[in-house]
Amino acid sequence: MNWNRNAIGKNAGIVWEVLNDNEMLWEELLESTGLSPLELASAIGWLARENKVNVHFNRDETYFSIYHENYF
Repeated sequence: MNWNRNAIGKNAGIVWEVLNDNEMLWEELLESTGLSPLELASAIGWLARENKVNVHFNRDETYFSIYHENYF
């Protein structure tokens, strides 16, 4: 894995595109993005730092989705 900012940002873009209008489990994100667990974790961290991802828990599972702001 290339751990530079550009690679992490690119992976964050991949995750954002996959999650756009979707909600997925960690395992589904791994499969859908083709990223390694460390690449996915860093991409989610990038999106979380920018307040662009929601993480919520239901029972023993963790779900991820894109945060969309609503303006009125």
